[in-house]
Amino acid sequence: MKKTIALILISLFFIGCSTSNDGNGNSTTTAIPVTPSNLVGNVVTNSKIKLSWTDNSTNETGFKIERKTGAGNYTVIATVNADIISYSDLGLTPNTTYTYRVYSYNTTGNSPTYSNEVTLTTTLTSITDIDGNTYQLTTISNQTFTTKNLEVTHYRNGDIIPQVTDATTWNNLTTGAWCYYQFQTAIGPVYGKCYNWYAVTDPRGLAPEGFHIPSNNEWDYLSNCLGYTTAGKKLKEAGNAHWPFVSGISATNSSGFTALPMEPQASFVQFWSTSTYTSPSNYTSGYYFGLSGGNDACFISNTVSFGLNSAAYVRCIMD
Repeated sequence: MKKTIALILISLFFIGCSTSNDGNGNSTTTAIPVTPSNLVGNVVTNSKIKLSWTDNSTNETGFKIERKTGAGNYTVIATVNADIISYSDLGLTPNTTYTYRVYSYNTTGNSPTYSNEVTLTTTLTSITDIDGNTYQLTTISNQTFTTKNLEVTHYRNGDIIPQVTDATTWNNLTTGAWCYYQFQTAIGPVYGKCYNWYAVTDPRGLAPEGFHIPSNNEWDYLSNCLGYTTAGKKLKEAGNAHWPFVSGISATNSSGFTALPMEPQASFVQFWSTSTYTSPSNYTSGYYFGLSGGNDACFISNTVSFGLNSAAYVRCIMD
């Protein structure tokens, strides 16, 4: 009886192990890897989910990610190498529920169980930047925009974007920075922060992951979808809490974009484009997307005075 029990225990030990040769004639035993844990995910865009997990093993060959849609069956959608603890699932269908799980594997076999499951739906209504600021979203035609001006003080990689508080320093910048419009700190909580072109186009990333700053083509597409001559009234905040009253002009904000003026009761607003213009004399200036309190239209413009160190607001568009 004792011999039987001993044989069973030995058999159970070797179920999770395999024996191989180390090349010097010595046999080695490899155990199956430990199950990964703490699987979490977040919806980056309406077509992208990012997953991450904890690697509890030291001998895995890699990880396999499984996914199912709704109540369907799991299938392996990706394999990543050892020590990789994140995966981005791209090309997903908007407004769809996906469930994920992960397991580790090596030449001996798979981890004894799966990680925890995580279920996510590709319906994004808001995003959060690296500083913890939250932005609601609005979809206009097939473009999705943030509905308030950017407020971030760090690039996406965590590097600080310096604040500038005087015009002399600002006008001589050749690197990224932010300021409050006309250096009015008091308007910041409502109107957000202004940035220069260098910050807008910095490769470290100004917009939250999954978003970017619009180009001229993207601003033009927005204008065309709403109708060039009436797009302005559909993009501006309704009422006169922030925009000045102009007889015959009545903003509706039917798009949900909720554009505010540059400052309280200002007659215009400028949002950065990532496009630039170089004049015949080799002077480079920025483009901006503008709205006026005095009419219902919108426009994309560049002027000699709108240089790369100009201050303008930023709206983000989904990738």
